[in-house]
Amino acid sequence: MKSRTFYSAIALVAGLLVLVGVAGFWGLTSQNPRALLTQGGQTVPTAAQFVPRQAPMMAALLARPDRVWQLRQLLTPANRRFVARQEWQALKQSLETTVGWAYDTDVRPWLGSEVTFAVTTPDLDHDETNGLQAGYLALLSCRDVEAAREALHVLWQQRAAQGRKLIFETVSGIPLIYDQAANRPQSRGLRSSQAETVGLEALTSALVGDRYVLLANDPRVLRQAIATYQAPDVSLARAANYRTAIATLPPQRIGWVYANGPRLLAWLGKEDQAELSLADADEPTANFLFLSLRAFSEGLLGDTAIAAAPGQTFAVNQPHAAALTTALDLLPESTLFATTGSDLAQRVAASQRSLGGVSVAQRSFRALLESLSLSPDAASTELLPTLLGDYTLGLLPGTTPTWLFLTPLTEGPSWSAVDEFAKTQGINVSQVPLGDRTLTTWTRVGVTRSNAQSPLSITTQVVGVHTVVQGYQVLATSLAGLEQVLQSMTTPSLLTQPAFEQLPEQFAQPGEALTYVNWPALAPTLIEQFPWLQAITAAGQPLTGHIGAITISDYGSSESLQQGSVAVRLVEDP
Repeated sequence: MKSRTFYSAIALVAGLLVLVGVAGFWGLTSQNPRALLTQGGQTVPTAAQFVPRQAPMMAALLARPDRVWQLRQLLTPANRRFVARQEWQALKQSLETTVGWAYDTDVRPWLGSEVTFAVTTPDLDHDETNGLQAGYLALLSCRDVEAAREALHVLWQQRAAQGRKLIFETVSGIPLIYDQAANRPQSRGLRSSQAETVGLEALTSALVGDRYVLLANDPRVLRQAIATYQAPDVSLARAANYRTAIATLPPQRIGWVYANGPRLLAWLGKEDQAELSLADADEPTANFLFLSLRAFSEGLLGDTAIAAAPGQTFAVNQPHAAALTTALDLLPESTLFATTGSDLAQRVAASQRSLGGVSVAQRSFRALLESLSLSPDAASTELLPTLLGDYTLGLLPGTTPTWLFLTPLTEGPSWSAVDEFAKTQGINVSQVPLGDRTLTTWTRVGVTRSNAQSPLSITTQVVGVHTVVQGYQVLATSLAGLEQVLQSMTTPSLLTQPAFEQLPEQFAQPGEALTYVNWPALAPTLIEQFPWLQAITAAGQPLTGHIGAITISDYGSSESLQQGSVAVRLVEDP
């Protein structure tokens, strides 16, 4: 496809949402699980005091994970509860295989109300010649220190019996234990079934202040975490934008996610970072993303805040609701992706220095232009400034997916001027009658021959077609796509999808822009083009197997924060 730049933006958003889901829905806890739908869990991720400010990302689960079983049972239809039980058992088995702990006997007796995972650095030794070795840190709150100490003792007994050399170290008065693989693994005093469960190649642990169990993949990670804890002014918890986001976003959260855009992209891989960056985005205004997660009966709601980079501020933009619903009602029910809002020209201009150079509207518009065989550079100077009113961009499925662009007749550009611009790009523009309406077609004519001996022939390729539908000018990159729009007037439209049924209830306010992603349908394409998504979706199982539609609402901004919401529907059988 020509829309690789569009998929770059969606891939990053989807990747973050997977992390959001792992840190949220599957860890809900309360004496009455349904109370979490309105009250949330622990308010603040206290483990952020161990995480350095330069960390690429942190995901905090603000509740006890074993309670998910109760809520899962409540929300799962009776005929799917056996599958739910299997998924919960698989999660516990994964913990035992990876770490060596049985959840019910080794973790549950002492685990508190917070589990936090952080990537502290993309590369521990900062040496690109030997590849990237990220630093991973897990922090588990502790409500019974003696039980936690005993669980750690058993864990290290298992690893020692497996033939590993244990190393003891004290850092600022805090004992650390880590291991090295021995040449001849042994299993004295350890049943073979237990030995097989010790899956981590390297592990470091510490018990801090009788309140936290820390696990890491390298002792350097824990040394840095302890130094950060003992010098709190350098921690993420003390960062001004972090504290502002915590205070601003709704407190009924059950999870919390933080991401440092540039460093997260570096962790995901430099190739992806280069693709997502804009040529003229050398000083991004936005660097930091925060998501405060709430639960609702159909899935997760993430209240988002994007914070300005140090020394930067956003233009104050009070939210105003765009005329979204009418245009979405013209999109077919099978639409894979849609984004709608006001003043595309202003939105693209404002995104020039956005988080990591990622802008869904800008990437989508560029993909549309490429599908129409129009020069993005020429369009940005000649066509884009005319797009001042409401707009909608959509993507329809097919062997070659179809892009749609809709604008209201009363607010949109002069389409005669748009046709003239197309002519300057070598496109032939003509009118064709269709019943009681007129279609404007964009075609390219070429000369070719089927083989070396055959005569030359003239070929005509339709690259675009537009017409007026219910007060909207609709431009499609294929005639079949436009036909689907015309049929949607009498068949179910995108607005009949379940993802939109509860938006008025879940979104706090009518955003000035709305984005819809059919994750089950787009996931294979995204994963094929961005292999790192495969690792994230695999790590997020079984949650990622239940992600349905994703809807994103964009609200206004203050000088320090841009706010919005992300709704992720979780379904039994996507």
